[in-house]
Amino acid sequence: MAVVTDSAAALPASWVRAFEAAPGFALVDMPVLIDGQLRTEDESDTLSSLVVALAEGKPVTTSRPAPGALRAAYRRFEAEGSDAVVSVHLSGELSGTVGAARIARQEIGIPVRIVDTASAGLGQGLAVRAALEAAASGAGIDDVAQAAREAAQRAQVLIQVRSLETLRRGGRINPTTAMVGSMLQIKPLLSLSEGKIVTVERPVSLAKARARFMTLVGEALAHAEPERPVLCVHHVADANGAREIGEVLRDRYRPEAELVISDLPPVLSAHVGLGTKAAVVEGIAADAWSTSNTTGY
Repeated sequence: MAVVTDSAAALPASWVRAFEAAPGFALVDMPVLIDGQLRTEDESDTLSSLVVALAEGKPVTTSRPAPGALRAAYRRFEAEGSDAVVSVHLSGELSGTVGAARIARQEIGIPVRIVDTASAGLGQGLAVRAALEAAASGAGIDDVAQAAREAAQRAQVLIQVRSLETLRRGGRINPTTAMVGSMLQIKPLLSLSEGKIVTVERPVSLAKARARFMTLVGEALAHAEPERPVLCVHHVADANGAREIGEVLRDRYRPEAELVISDLPPVLSAHVGLGTKAAVVEGIAADAWSTSNTTGY
C-alpha cells in the first residue's frame, strides 16, 4: 500500500526523512507563481523569494499540482508492485488538488483512493502519518483511507493573521471587508470547518489577537485525547517566534506534548501573509473552536 500527498501537508523535514526511509511514500510539490515566475516548493530559495515578494506587495498566486505529476507518482508505485495507492490531499474547498488527483488516477492500473482531508498544514500532515501507519500495519485500502480521514477530523487548525491585505489580494476576502477590517484594526483568528476558512473571533488589536490565540490553542491542547498529542506551530519566516509560542503553550498546558515547528509552505503562506502563525492540535473534536461566521474570510 502506497501513500501520496502534496506539499500543503507542511510535513517537517524529520517526518519526510522517516517516511521516505520506508517504501511507499511520495510527496508532490505544488507550484507557486511569484511575480510572474513559476516556482516549485522543492527549490531551495522559493520560500525566501516568496517572503520578499509578500513584503514588497508583488503578485503571488498558487496552483494545484499538474495531474501529470500525481500520475507519475501513481505509476511509480504501480511499477514497483504496490497493490493500491491512497492519495491524501489539501481541502478541496481551498485547492483543485483533489480534482487533479481524480484526473491522474484514470490511467492507473491499480486502485487509487483519494482522500480530501478538508484540512491543510499539519492537519493534513497528521492524516498522512496515520495513513502510513495503517498501511505499515497491513491495513487495506478502505482502512488506510479511513485512518487518514479520522486523523484529519481530529486535528484542529487555528490561524492568526497579521493583516487582511494578503487575504484580499488572494481573493479570500472582498475589498470592502478588507478596507473596513483594516480601519478597525481587526486581526481575525481563523479556522477550518468542512474544509472552508471560517472566522473564529475578530480581535481588534494584534495584542488581543495574540492573547486569544494562546488561550484557545492552550485550552485545546489541555483537552487533547492522545497521551502525547502533537502541537504544531506553523510560521512564515519566523521560526524563533513560533518556537517561543510552542514552548510556552507546551510548558503551560501539556508538558508531555510533542512540539513540532514547521514553515507554513509557500502554497499556504501566499494566501495568509507575513507574520502569520498557525497552530495544529492533534486529537481534538471537530469544531473545537466556535466558528461564529461560517461564511468566513
